[in-house]
Amino acid sequence: MRRFFAWLPVCVLLASPAAWADDVMVHVGHNKLDPAEVKVAVGDTVTFHNMDAMPGGHTVAADDGSFESPALDKDAQYKHTFEKAGSYGVHIKQHPDAKATIVVE
Repeated sequence: MRRFFAWLPVCVLLASPAAWADDVMVHVGHNKLDPAEVKVAVGDTVTFHNMDAMPGGHTVAADDGSFESPALDKDAQYKHTFEKAGSYGVHIKQHPDAKATIVVE
């Protein structure tokens, strides 16, 4: 019986939503975010990975102002965890027409 209770905290941790959150990658490049739409669950993290060199870097920003990355050099990454359901438009500040949508369900 003691062995069961010793493992109980580990089982609770593994079953918690935060432990199972997915990490989804969005590639940032010149004039594009790829994929242009991703669907994630509440608590999931989206990683924005800058693939292209650009003087001053690329900055990824939410259309509603809820988050903004620092300027990302080539191969740099920025992670954002989405805590609320909804649809979030994002864009590259240096290329305003480069847009994507993050759907959080």
